[in-house]
Amino acid sequence: MKDHKEDGLEDQRAAHDLTQRLDELAAGLTDPDCDLDDLAEIEEELAAARRRELIPHLERHLAAAVEAGNWYARHVLARILAETAGHTSLATLLRAYSRNLGDDQDSLSTRLHVLAQEDPAAAREILLPCAVGNDEDLRRAAIWLLGFVPEPADLTLLAHAAQDSDEGVRSAVVGTLGSHGTEPAAIDLLLNLLEDPSPQVRISALGSLGFLQQPRTLPKIRLLANDDDPLVRAWVAIALGRFPAPEPADPATSAMLDQLAADADPYVRDQATEARQRKPLRG
Repeated sequence: MKDHKEDGLEDQRAAHDLTQRLDELAAGLTDPDCDLDDLAEIEEELAAARRRELIPHLERHLAAAVEAGNWYARHVLARILAETAGHTSLATLLRAYSRNLGDDQDSLSTRLHVLAQEDPAAAREILLPCAVGNDEDLRRAAIWLLGFVPEPADLTLLAHAAQDSDEGVRSAVVGTLGSHGTEPAAIDLLLNLLEDPSPQVRISALGSLGFLQQPRTLPKIRLLANDDDPLVRAWVAIALGRFPAPEPADPATSAMLDQLAADADPYVRDQATEARQRKPLRG
């Protein structure tokens, strides 16, 4: 029978072998001629192993992949790290996610919010400092992820972030405000963001307000029907179309949709026509 010493040696050898396999995978992920099937086999082997000894090596390779702008390597290595370290990998994965490498990051974003929701308190300890830090990319990612573990106290932070110099941060604020539902302070912040200098932020705010269908927001939504940007005007029509049918005593929304249906831009006209025909959503 093997003694404990032999078991320990075998365990060390297994960990060493897996570290070598990880190095092989990382090297292959940088080689455009490498066989993807071979890499997938190594990926599955490492993900299934869940050896915590691999965590520092995974973190090192993941950081190198992000630095090199290798989105596919980030995708693969982030998955293995998440499988291996669970929610304790959140900070590392968030930093990797925050860098725009040109891919959609659907799988990594899903992993992040699942991990955050496994332990919201621990996640918030990581996210709150990042959300007010000096790294714009990390601020944006942290504010986005706070939307999956929200607390009412976040509204103060979000009010500050709504004034951020980075357009991406302000756009993330819009999405995260949606997690606070019809809380009046959240609605007020969304209304303020309708005046944002960025058309994309204004569009995002219109989308959220249309979804929330709060009657008191209609006057400020209608004001953007005269926005200089045709996409913003189109989203005014989309947002208005999500509200219940206008009451006869309040003809302003119908009149605004009529105005947009005669807009100089064909996309705006199409959206206004569709909004007038759309069966209204009711809460």
